[in-house]
Amino acid sequence: MAARRGGTTVKTEVGLDGTKFLINGRPTYEGVTWRGQSVEGLLLNSRMIQAIFDDANPETRKWWAYPDTGEWDPDRNTGEFCAALPEYRRHGLLAVTVGLQGGGSVYIPEVYNEYVNSAYEPDGTFKPPYFDRLLRVIRAADEVGMVVIVNYFYVKHAPRLEGDDVLLDVTRRVTEWLLRTGYCNILVDVANEAADWWPLELMQPAGVHRLIEAAREVTVDGGRLLVSSSSGGGMDEYAKGAWLAAEDFTMPHGNGRTPEQLKEKIRRLCAEPEYRERPRPVCINEDSIFVENLEAAVEEGASWGFYCQGYGSEYQDRMNWKVHGREETCDRLSGYQTLPVNWGINTDIKRAFFDKVKEITGGS
Repeated sequence: MAARRGGTTVKTEVGLDGTKFLINGRPTYEGVTWRGQSVEGLLLNSRMIQAIFDDANPETRKWWAYPDTGEWDPDRNTGEFCAALPEYRRHGLLAVTVGLQGGGSVYIPEVYNEYVNSAYEPDGTFKPPYFDRLLRVIRAADEVGMVVIVNYFYVKHAPRLEGDDVLLDVTRRVTEWLLRTGYCNILVDVANEAADWWPLELMQPAGVHRLIEAAREVTVDGGRLLVSSSSGGGMDEYAKGAWLAAEDFTMPHGNGRTPEQLKEKIRRLCAEPEYRERPRPVCINEDSIFVENLEAAVEEGASWGFYCQGYGSEYQDRMNWKVHGREETCDRLSGYQTLPVNWGINTDIKRAFFDKVKEITGGS
């Protein structure tokens, strides 16, 4: 399918029908079953949050240097990511999460507290190179039939913006920018893990509905984007109340959960009154490397997102990424979040995930 949206020829249009995701008006994985379980309408995905990363701090920027050149290169990073998309799609992956403020790469304080990866200046002014790279990603994903979940704000960088008015204004302007690209393969995650530990009211469970509503209210030529905000991995961390009522689909994270815990979390979410009043897709867009959690989510009728941090990050949850430092050659680089990234399917952990996606979906 190819259609014109303004001046843009698009091949991929995401939509919703009840609890199912649609692509080009048809349920995803249409007619596909796995172990007797329908996977129709799911959106299996991977957290590729650093696909448009850069760092404005020269002191921390050197941490991201490629082993083969000794330099960090944001355009190379995005180009190699875009080049990997067709292989992801051949395995049945349908969506990637990409962030305008990225995510944690190395969690030691002298790096994590100092690096500056944001598509916005403190006053909300856009940094054009970020949006150029994002457009490259959206265009490349559209070409191969994939969806881009665009995250607007991350906890380390959003507090550097100058107050609620700027946050709301950025939300509206990013949404308008996305709509004006003409591409229709876009979903919105306004805040990565809205939670009480955010230092901003708008990113907390009681306030994030305002950001969701601000994004949903933006229209271009009568069209709008489908909007949500992800929540943390805790058992009680999922959208409720005004937050759940506002969003188009729901995005709980599963970090730290066992398969049975993840199933229980999904059930609790689906028992909330706002969900029962309007059932919608459950799309976990960050969990872990553990394919048993992917299986558990599918068994509950939920989409699932691979989160593969990488060694050298000094990060640990159910997976201990502290076992050794960063790999010293590009072909061996682990993970999809600690920079620099090898965006290929180049490690046993990555292969296990993509092989499982292909098993579940048939690569469709």
